[in-house]
Amino acid sequence: MDLKKQYHRFRQWQLDPFEYKYSSQEPHRCNNCGNEYVGNFCPMCSQKQNVGPITWKSVIQSIGEVWGLHNRSLLYSVVQLFLRPGYFISDYISGKKQVSFPPVKMLALVALLGMLVDVLTGAVVGIFNYDFDFQGDKMLFLDNAFEWMNTHPDLMSIIILSYLIIPVYFIFRFAPRNTRHTLPQGFFIQVFSAVIFLFLNMLYDITKMGWFVFVLSVAMLYVTYRQLFSYGIWGTVWRLVSTLTCAVLSFVILLFVDFSIHMFPAGMQDEAMGFVVLTVPCVIACVLILWISYKVSKPRPPKTMPQSVPVEPTTIEAEPESAAIASAEQKSQPEHKKSPEAKA
Repeated sequence: MDLKKQYHRFRQWQLDPFEYKYSSQEPHRCNNCGNEYVGNFCPMCSQKQNVGPITWKSVIQSIGEVWGLHNRSLLYSVVQLFLRPGYFISDYISGKKQVSFPPVKMLALVALLGMLVDVLTGAVVGIFNYDFDFQGDKMLFLDNAFEWMNTHPDLMSIIILSYLIIPVYFIFRFAPRNTRHTLPQGFFIQVFSAVIFLFLNMLYDITKMGWFVFVLSVAMLYVTYRQLFSYGIWGTVWRLVSTLTCAVLSFVILLFVDFSIHMFPAGMQDEAMGFVVLTVPCVIACVLILWISYKVSKPRPPKTMPQSVPVEPTTIEAEPESAAIASAEQKSQPEHKKSPEAKA
């Protein structure tokens, strides 16, 4: 088996995996509205032309549609997301809506599946298990917040990924592909990315291989952004690092602000002021990273070369030619029109 040939075939499939069947030119009569037409769908009511009588196959298809198991199904979209993530997202945000299962619905169904896996595997205890206790006063608001994070890890991954929308918008603003993408497009980019991360979180719940899943998550994010924005290896790496750094700083800033808001009424002015002081450098660092990345990525206008001044011919070379022309003109003139000097 020629591996190189198989790889090139796989790359070709990644770039253009969709095959559309052309409709026949035979006339059809719509079972829904009675309109006669030519094509796969009725132009009056949009019903498919091959809809037949209801059978057990219709029952199975109707049940499967609840979970997206139909044409351009949930499973089909998930396979596309893992084999060609950036190209698949690029197809959707560029206007090819029919290539994917509805992304927000897909995210909701996968989140429900992830919560079921969390319950079955007992993966509801987690990362945020710190007990906040300042000067003997229990900070219930923080304990409740982190308890919710522990019991809803799938939803937490969606919330954390939402912090990537603004950094991706600025840092990948002038990418070779999907240049000047909008914030609504950035929303759908993160929705598809959240679906990938939810499946990886389920993999962690089942295998408990934390470092492997973490490395796989970063690798999937790198492949997604490289295919989506078409930067080179190092161009994608440093922009991805900048994006993740800004996302973490944004999360920390909001966390510090929340700490300060709840500490002031609790009489913890010193601790609250400490968090306020820590917030300022985080904001400055986040703004600087976004500004520098934006400026570096912004294309520069091409330099115009100064136009060279044409060199005039010297008078020495021009004199013989002008003299010859003047002599020829003088000879061609009639005798009565010649100047007195010429007659003499």
